Amino acid sequence: MKVSPYLLLALCSLFWSFNFIIGKILSNLIPPTSIHFLRWLPPFLIFFPLNFKEIKIHRNLFLDKWGLILLLGITGYCLNSIGVYEAVRFTTTINASVINAFNPVLIAVMGYILYRERVRKVQFLGFILSLTGVLCIIFQGRWELLLGLKINLGDLMMFGSIIVWSLHTVVYRQKGPCFPEKPMFPLMMLGGLLVTVPLALLENQAYQWSWVSQIRPVHVVGILCLNIFPSILAYQFWNSALRKVSANKVGIFLYLVPVYTTIISVLFLKESLKLFQIFGGLLIFTGVLLVTRSGFTERASEAPAQHSSAS
Repeated sequence: MKVSPYLLLALCSLFWSFNFIIGKILSNLIPPTSIHFLRWLPPFLIFFPLNFKEIKIHRNLFLDKWGLILLLGITGYCLNSIGVYEAVRFTTTINASVINAFNPVLIAVMGYILYRERVRKVQFLGFILSLTGVLCIIFQGRWELLLGLKINLGDLMMFGSIIVWSLHTVVYRQKGPCFPEKPMFPLMMLGGLLVTVPLALLENQAYQWSWVSQIRPVHVVGILCLNIFPSILAYQFWNSALRKVSANKVGIFLYLVPVYTTIISVLFLKESLKLFQIFGGLLIFTGVLLVTRSGFTERASEAPAQHSSAS
């Protein structure tokens, strides 16, 4: 049975919105680095054996570029994800997902900083509009908070998370073509996990592993959902759709992530949608459209499209 690629893309955005929702629920008990570790370990154990033959064939290339693979793992499969789970401990999932929508603009800026990729005037205008939207959300649309630099820690962490992801995306776009595509996914996961393990051990030393004895079935189901939906299925659906839909159309579906997140948060987490979030979100989306309509998206969206994860 043939499934519409647009349905697959809509499901991808829904699955990535689960990352914010489930992360928020789990972060009430499980430390953020441990959530990240539990999310990515099972997918690694699945995809690494499946790609081992090709990894072995190209082992000399991978060994020669191990530093680059480690950097891509740290930025795309470690710090960015941990940042999300840290963020939702202190801010709403609505705030986190809307700030996350600033990603395409940051990717354009990061591309200019690192590789002097062209930024047009309309893209610069888009950056200013989107940044204004992010500041509106971070400071809750209140001038007194802006002037007093009173920042919600969670919003700041979410902003840091997308900075790290934009670095990953730009570097992967520039350096990724020298690697075979499929084995890079588990190798980047491995790079992220190698850094995650000592961080998780340090984190749990502080927590004294107290959360382990409080694990309930709902937490196990939550971790399994993170394994299956935003990590495995979203990756498969995203790549499948990309083979049938142009990259600039694919990127548009990422805008659904904060929409899904907002609806689920209001219905199940009892969060409320505030005026400053709506206004800030509109500014961000307008800025993103200005940046991506000028031709940047077709290049930028190819990087995450090849190895899943909007967050």
